[in-house]
Amino acid sequence: MLTEEQIKFYDENGFLVLRDVFTPEELRALQQDAVVLRSDKRGHPDANVLEKDGETVRAAWAVELDSEACARAYRLPRVLGAIKQLLGETYLHQSRLNYKAAGKGDIFQWHQDYASWIHDGVPHGGHRDMLTVLITLDDSTPDNGPLRFIPGSHKHGLIEPFYDTTTTSYPLHIVPDEYMEKHFSQSPIYECVFPAGTMVFFCGNLVHSSKENHSNDGRRNLYFAYSRDGNRPTGAATRKHKNNYIMNPSPFTLQEVDDDSLARYAAGVVAA
Repeated sequence: MLTEEQIKFYDENGFLVLRDVFTPEELRALQQDAVVLRSDKRGHPDANVLEKDGETVRAAWAVELDSEACARAYRLPRVLGAIKQLLGETYLHQSRLNYKAAGKGDIFQWHQDYASWIHDGVPHGGHRDMLTVLITLDDSTPDNGPLRFIPGSHKHGLIEPFYDTTTTSYPLHIVPDEYMEKHFSQSPIYECVFPAGTMVFFCGNLVHSSKENHSNDGRRNLYFAYSRDGNRPTGAATRKHKNNYIMNPSPFTLQEVDDDSLARYAAGVVAA
């Protein structure tokens, strides 16, 4: 459960870092499933997005469809219970595995997730309507392209985005350079340099990005986007660039699994 101080920090900064949420065995199960998710052996290989080289997986969408570890992790009481403190009853809007390949992992420009979510038909809201949970599957270092936040930037609300179709292989609604220069040029940047197994909550209006991976090792992050039940899509999906897996096809109200559910699965996977 989150403390009052943690909730206050999230409200003020737009993000919250939680450490030591998963056991080494649970983390190992997620890591092993991640290997399959970014391969053509997963059940839904067409849910994966490639880098500009046309070979390296950049993102794997809808991870819960092909990973039992992921399907359990996002509904654990230690995860979902904290989400409910912030959003109330929720559903899963989307999930993905982002992979920063060694020497190949490209940037994610400065952006807000809500700038894309509204094109899924979701009403625009605030930091208590939708948020993303990040689970680091590998150590995030200054060299392997860690996620970066501008604390408090969620207070700007939804910034009119620019649809960037050329910078990377994945078109993205980004915060325009002019806005970044005018409003955030002097803002501190929080760099998410954490050990594997760290969990981070960040809201849909928080401005964030990541750099290239200049290290010799790949870096994997799991993302689960949650929305409160009353914030379900009301309009038509209008994403210009999408696949069939960006939105959860079964957005049911989430029910917690047993808190040892992932551990039980991990015991079988790790021992195998």
